[in-house]
Amino acid sequence: MTYVKNSFLHLFRFLRSTMSYFRDVLLLHGFMLFILLPFLTSLIKFILRRGQIDYLSYDSIGIILRDHPGVLLALIAVLLAILIGVFFEFTFLLISVFFIKKKEPISLRQLLRGTLIQLKKIRPSSILFFLVYFLLVLPFGGLNFNSDLLAKVKIPAFILDYIFANRVAVIASVVIAYLVLVYFSIRLIFALPQMILRDRRFGQAVKESWQATKGWNFLRLLGQFLLISAAVMLLASLSYGVVLLLLSLVETNLPEYALPGAVVAMTIMQFVFLANIVLSTVGIFYITIASMDDSGLLTGLPEWFTKSAAGEKEAWSFGKVSLFVVVAILFGIGVGTYNTNYLSNYSLKEPLTISHRGVSNGNGVQNSLDALQKTARLHPSYVEMDVQETKDQQFVVMHDFNLKALTGVDKRPNQLNLAELEDLQVTENGKSAPLVSFDDYLAEAEAADQPLLIEIKATPQDSPDMVERFVEKYKDTILAHQSILQTLDFDVATKLKELVPEFYVGYIMPFNIVGPPISKVDFFTIEYTTLNRNFIDAAHDDGKDVFVWTVNDEDTMTRMMFYGVDGIVTDNVDLLQQTIKTDLKDPTYADKLFYFVTGIG
Repeated sequence: MTYVKNSFLHLFRFLRSTMSYFRDVLLLHGFMLFILLPFLTSLIKFILRRGQIDYLSYDSIGIILRDHPGVLLALIAVLLAILIGVFFEFTFLLISVFFIKKKEPISLRQLLRGTLIQLKKIRPSSILFFLVYFLLVLPFGGLNFNSDLLAKVKIPAFILDYIFANRVAVIASVVIAYLVLVYFSIRLIFALPQMILRDRRFGQAVKESWQATKGWNFLRLLGQFLLISAAVMLLASLSYGVVLLLLSLVETNLPEYALPGAVVAMTIMQFVFLANIVLSTVGIFYITIASMDDSGLLTGLPEWFTKSAAGEKEAWSFGKVSLFVVVAILFGIGVGTYNTNYLSNYSLKEPLTISHRGVSNGNGVQNSLDALQKTARLHPSYVEMDVQETKDQQFVVMHDFNLKALTGVDKRPNQLNLAELEDLQVTENGKSAPLVSFDDYLAEAEAADQPLLIEIKATPQDSPDMVERFVEKYKDTILAHQSILQTLDFDVATKLKELVPEFYVGYIMPFNIVGPPISKVDFFTIEYTTLNRNFIDAAHDDGKDVFVWTVNDEDTMTRMMFYGVDGIVTDNVDLLQQTIKTDLKDPTYADKLFYFVTGIG
């Protein structure tokens, strides 16, 4: 009972004390979000353009390593700049919370000065530990401190789908690994703060953290982390819910004030979002500092801190007051204009409907003729399917790079001839169907008058002229039938477009990091969890369409339509078509604000 009471006391003290530091933390986040991040993103794009590299992805790393040492060095420099930026952000916030705990006011100037002093003390061991601490332990251990510079580091849903689609042993291994990372996250939680606040060396800091977090202290820290995370999330959710409810009442009862009310509501929600960033970011630091204090690991005030400088209240001159008023007015006009445009101009867009692997609502085995026939009766815009090269340089319809999961044969498709592959049975969801050649699948699609979205799944074992032979054999049929193509391999996508400019070609991006790459393709297909409005706007400005995969629930379908995607890949064509019929209308302002909250970033 005492533990629960102390946990809530820590929570309330944290919430109360943090209010005085909103300014400093918001200024830091503003700098990171609106200055440093755009600068680094533009710098990466500039480096790639100067090196005449169209994209940055896993299949371009080898080219950069081999042919572009200058680009490699420049990208490493940017990576180091990001790392230093994250360290600066961490140190700034840590020192801020340290002074919250010490109940000592500190000026922004002194905070910056203290942070820079700590940056000068960085040792090689600090950098190595920092990499492990932030890029491995905390993000995947669930204790990330929400750095703006690391905000794009996400685990895409397709990876989770793959993990949970496999055996129990794989799921168990992932769960165990996750729990181990959480354990090490907490056991090492004091190490880096010790290195920063007390100038401890790496080995000593790790030893002291390990000693201070054993037994009951470990459970106490874990409970407090969970409590603060839940409290901050609950506050934000309640705030958003109340604002949306009030706006709905205004729209229903006072429709003439709906737009002004929505602008005010959106402004409040933006403030709540910023407040949530502050609270969730500083929360982990407050628990850490408070626990260090309880364990006797905190020192006194640092030598560089001067009480008089921090405690003096500067008089507001006429010039400062005038500057503050001008900035506030300009900020208010900017926010009001942006919010009004957002609420007035956005409307839902009808997307192309695309059946994932030729299946809808489990009506057959993926990439089979039977499923194609049934799905074609639903008349989707396209049926997405997968093509791989065989050992005898033919083409088979198959998604997986290994046949074992679907056929029981532990071989790659390119290790067997087409005739051998056609003798195999594919089993899925209690159904069975023969493996089929691309020629037969294409003929069936033609007979059903069903255009295809053909994904070419390239492998290192493909013949050197695979793309050329594919184009020579199928070009006329693909164009006549108005089918389109996509691939995960950037070189294959580029070659398809160069060989046949009339082809409508897409490049598949598993996740969004720095926006759409420079490319000659016609569209991008991106996994939906990291997609945002900024990516879509940037792609559209460059004349590219955006398809999204794999969307299987109504809420996400509606949200993707609101973002303006051009096509939705789904496992349930019926649901997507019904959602388009019922939800393709001008959304209410409350709907728009809901999509705004769920799609920020």
